[in-house]
Amino acid sequence: MKKRWKRILAVALACTTIAGLAAGCGSNEKESDKIKIRLLTRMAGTSPQVQIYKDILDEFQEKHPEVEIVDDSQGDDGSFNNILKTDMSSGTMANIFRIQGVANLEKYIDEGYLLDFSPYLEEDAEWGGGFTEGSLNYYKVPGKDGIYGIPCESGLIGVYYNERIFKECGIDKFPETWTEFLDAIDKINAKDYTPIAMGAKTSYMAGHLHDLIFYRWMGTEAAKLLGNRELKWTDSDVVQTLEFVKELNDRHAFTDGVVGLSDDIVKADFQNGKAAMMITGPWNITSFKNPDECPEAENIQLAKFPYFEEKPEFKNEDMQVISPYMVNGKLEGKELELTLELVKMLTNKEAAERFANETSQLIPRTDIEVDETKVDPLFTKNVELCAESTGVAVDVFDFDPLASMQDRTRNSIVSMFTGTSAEDAAKEIQAEVDKGE
Repeated sequence: MKKRWKRILAVALACTTIAGLAAGCGSNEKESDKIKIRLLTRMAGTSPQVQIYKDILDEFQEKHPEVEIVDDSQGDDGSFNNILKTDMSSGTMANIFRIQGVANLEKYIDEGYLLDFSPYLEEDAEWGGGFTEGSLNYYKVPGKDGIYGIPCESGLIGVYYNERIFKECGIDKFPETWTEFLDAIDKINAKDYTPIAMGAKTSYMAGHLHDLIFYRWMGTEAAKLLGNRELKWTDSDVVQTLEFVKELNDRHAFTDGVVGLSDDIVKADFQNGKAAMMITGPWNITSFKNPDECPEAENIQLAKFPYFEEKPEFKNEDMQVISPYMVNGKLEGKELELTLELVKMLTNKEAAERFANETSQLIPRTDIEVDETKVDPLFTKNVELCAESTGVAVDVFDFDPLASMQDRTRNSIVSMFTGTSAEDAAKEIQAEVDKGE
């Protein structure tokens, strides 16, 4: 009798085990049926911007329980680049990721890594029609039809100026043209102020100056032509952009000894009313408007870099900081549909207004309403000026596939402050290109 009960118990336990395994298999199968959306962005850490980003991911997750979100975003440059390189070498790209700059996008497009957003921007006019023209044009690649990135952050590189000094020097408004700009520099020098706070020891400031001049003289598309070798640095128009930089130096637009000055020293000169202008980006707005850090805070205003009278068509070809969301070009079906929905939630009007009003981060859209009671007037001005941009670019070297061009272009530009001619600087840069080829 005991043996019989043992056999019955054994059978029952076996059935229970099998049922449990079956249930487990069913559970695993259910989990595996989930659509996985992996993100590799720079939105990591504890900043207010990251919190909004995470809130949107949570909102999407709640709306789509059938989706598993894997956020591999990294705040550290090295960690981010290592994961991106590994993804590319293995062919396992994240659903949503970013490649900073556009120099090598043609290769990624050919390999199928990048989705063309054009049809999705067109079919969803409320979302797609809200982006500024220039920010979308930045993600157009010469020789390729389409738009390969959705801008998620931008900000104008402009001229911050001291309105008090300008008025003292008899300048009623910020100069719009290059001729007016040169005249203003002469008037500021006559009053013993430094016209432009420029430090070339950290060469990016000189590089940004040339970028602004280049885009005003030749347009942002010309930088792409330099990058794909349809233009050369020794072409006459390109040399002229370098000549304009040298002209400013020869006109004493900068402090004597500019090559040995760091950016923090010249920034202090601007904040303390010793210099009339500083070329920089929105990251300095907070310090410019803090009276404890900037005694001239109430006098600081923002304007676009002047344009050349001969080239009015490039009046709004601007330098901006700009970062994208990109989507894996190999996605299909429901996975692609859901990935695009998440990108839209991260970059639509509602998200842009929240980023702007709560964190002063600008998504380049023309349809956002900035709450002026929550943000600094300089940020509001930056938003207004960004909306005017017909072309957008970061640094000229950003379009060049040679990694060495950042140092080469900036160092050659700085060399003009110590006597190198524009022609020789151009030859030096072009030699780097020829060597790389």
